[in-house]
Amino acid sequence: MHVEDHGEQVVITMPRAEFFLVEALMMEALETGDNRDFQTRVGATKDEVRALLDSLPDMPIVGGG
Repeated sequence: MHVEDHGEQVVITMPRAEFFLVEALMMEALETGDNRDFQTRVGATKDEVRALLDSLPDMPIVGGG
């Protein structure tokens, strides 16, 4: 993984498998997270995490070439 810090923005380059792992972990947190302490543990509300997941591009699991 490579991270470039541009102040307000961060550019992350990662292998496709890591992208899907991060996406899956966010979905798992939504499904299993307790509403009472979700924001404290995750650092974002469930609505914020849903919005982030919705903003991710649809990508095929296997690279196209």
